Amino acid sequence: MKTRKEKEKMLNELKDIAQRASMIALFDFKGMTVMEMNDLRKRMKEKGYGVKVVKNNLLRISLEKQAPEIKDVLVGNTAIIFSFSDEVEPLKIFVEFVDEVNKGELKGGVLHGKFISKEELKKLSNLPPVQELRAKVVGGISAPLYGLVWSLGGILRGLVYALNALKEKKEKEV
Repeated sequence: MKTRKEKEKMLNELKDIAQRASMIALFDFKGMTVMEMNDLRKRMKEKGYGVKVVKNNLLRISLEKQAPEIKDVLVGNTAIIFSFSDEVEPLKIFVEFVDEVNKGELKGGVLHGKFISKEELKKLSNLPPVQELRAKVVGGISAPLYGLVWSLGGILRGLVYALNALKEKKEKEV
């Protein structure tokens, strides 16, 4: 059994994660072996994300101000995946891992301080990576601009051709 100091240290660590993380996903790790959990931790750590097995009560206390609805999913074994930058990629890694080992299930999570259900987490895991979404937005914004520039360039070319034809006509008259 952990001492009060150890529990306070864990609670402070969870509160820090809750404040700084852009995404926290809760999952049930029932049936996973230690080797499988270590494999998941390794995959997440390689990309800069974290995995932590937590006590439900400490997690509830650390998230109760941000997402009071979280208490409804804090049943059984709970671990968290957290990210301070990307919201989608850690979920993709987790879903891929779960498909491989056929163990583990999302419970719910917190996205930018708001509770999201496990269904919403699954939808989020199906999104393309953030870089791809940004590229699509930039492409969507820049496409009309390129069209406008091309159109204006066409008008200017037409004006140049007309002025050139007028110049040639005047030269022939002289």
